[in-house]
Amino acid sequence: MWREKPPARHARKLTRAFVTLGVLVCAVSCAGRGPSSGGNAAASPPARPALRVRAPDLGLPLVEETPALTHPRDPVKVAVFERINRDRLDEGLRAVAWDEGAARVADRFCAEQVRERSRGHFLQDGVPPYARTALAGVLGMQSENSVSWTTTAPEIREPLDRLALLGHEEMMGERPPHDGHRKTILDSDATHVGVGYAAGEGRFQMAQEFMSRRFERLALSRLDEDPPIVRVAGRTLPTDRLEFVTVAIEPPPARLSREEASARSSYGYPRPSFALAPENSRAMEVAGVGTRNAIRLRRNREFSFHISADSPGLWTILFYTSRRKARAPVPGGVAVLWVEAAGPEAARP
Repeated sequence: MWREKPPARHARKLTRAFVTLGVLVCAVSCAGRGPSSGGNAAASPPARPALRVRAPDLGLPLVEETPALTHPRDPVKVAVFERINRDRLDEGLRAVAWDEGAARVADRFCAEQVRERSRGHFLQDGVPPYARTALAGVLGMQSENSVSWTTTAPEIREPLDRLALLGHEEMMGERPPHDGHRKTILDSDATHVGVGYAAGEGRFQMAQEFMSRRFERLALSRLDEDPPIVRVAGRTLPTDRLEFVTVAIEPPPARLSREEASARSSYGYPRPSFALAPENSRAMEVAGVGTRNAIRLRRNREFSFHISADSPGLWTILFYTSRRKARAPVPGGVAVLWVEAAGPEAARP
């Protein structure tokens, strides 16, 4: 949702806009594939193109562990990080830890926005924000706030930490029902945050990447080539239990014009196509989609399962965990596979 002031009349007037994450979609449907026939004999099914995992790079296993306790060094990031935690503590919430991996993704995102002269949550590559972090190996459940300042002057002369804090204060000043940014900052499920920014060509971009991390370790490794079979394994935090996993299959990202990218001022996670539950769990159906008992759980909180990515697109895996004596399961991690046709017809990165 964009909120902008009218075009500036003064050469050095700044305009501000910011956007936030859309609501996670839980109600889903699943489309099946029907058989085809013709004449007196069954028609031969069309040949399936060879497939490969375009991203992330699984030449070696991708392993992410809970980020070490660190603190940002950049003064702009320090100012925003400390203000975020001050606001959370004032609301009776726990402070979030610094997430350097998420901050690096946010820096690259903001730098590309300045280069493209776009704004919002999407770049012209069309990759959704949750896939942007997950494909970079940052596997927490992601929610994003994005702030944009522009000026008609040749350059921004205001201190960048001031612009970053002004954007944050505007978000915290929101009132229901238009308070999506404030809710993201004060999300009780958030455990970490990374802040990134970039400035140039009369633009300042800042992104706050809030993460919910409920795992000591998550790992992806390739077991087979075509169709790609990926082993997913990990270990939850001592306070958490893996309840189930949902897998959503959506079309691969499509290129966007600058105007199309900037118009996407909100986003949501895709609807699940199927779900996986622990092997020994009672019969259940997750979110109204087909659910298989395929997750192997161990007493030491470790788990593993396989994904056979037999069609092109983005495969988004959400890990739902529950805490002892807590409410219903919530997402505590995300992994994404970008699957495409292999060979000459494969899209170029």
